[in-house]
Amino acid sequence: MNKSCKHNGIRYDPRIKLLQVLIIGILAFTLTGKKYEVLLFLSVFAYGMISGIYKNCFKFLVLYVVLFMVAEISPLFISTTIHYFILRFVTLTFAAINMSRTSDVSEVLASLQNMKFPYYLNIPLAVILRFFPTLKHDFICIRQGIKTRGIDISFLGFLKHPFKIYEMLLIPMLMRMLCTATELSASVETRGLGVSCKKTSYTEVKFRMLDMLLLVIMMVFYITIIIMKIKNI
Repeated sequence: MNKSCKHNGIRYDPRIKLLQVLIIGILAFTLTGKKYEVLLFLSVFAYGMISGIYKNCFKFLVLYVVLFMVAEISPLFISTTIHYFILRFVTLTFAAINMSRTSDVSEVLASLQNMKFPYYLNIPLAVILRFFPTLKHDFICIRQGIKTRGIDISFLGFLKHPFKIYEMLLIPMLMRMLCTATELSASVETRGLGVSCKKTSYTEVKFRMLDMLLLVIMMVFYITIIIMKIKNI
């Protein structure tokens, strides 16, 4: 089981979290207006609290509030960049973290398999979900390696030697990204995920009444936001 997976809150179907990521990815960059971007963030915050990732929720809440306040007092071009790119990307990242931290990859794949989801979409999704946690671990190892060489990689150290630190971080990260992608792709192939036959899973995923309730609430909320935008409410 993925060690980063948290089960402190209510466990609900990972397909709801995946659907939220997809909806946020669409609405965050199509619905213009501060009111709508705040509502989208609050919806992700609510489901994050339900999932039990309380620390991540409050970290993203503080980050969002700080960025929003900075945007309000900044010049127009900076404010526009923060509102129409950074804050929306923060919301989308928050939704993705909610899914990755509270659902095992096996749960997501088993859920999509129950829906007869095509394997040519399942396999890239499995690789992506495994890729970023591995990349985070590689980044921590590279950063520790730089520290052991006596190089200051703090914010002030970056300001003093930006190109040196950039080179020492970027090149190893690019090499690890290539190696990680190759290893994960090979792992998927050796496990036979691409074979076109009926597959079984150790993880049993059922769609319960609670899942239906959470799904209905989420869809009603997002449909209401879309209607509000259409009617300029």
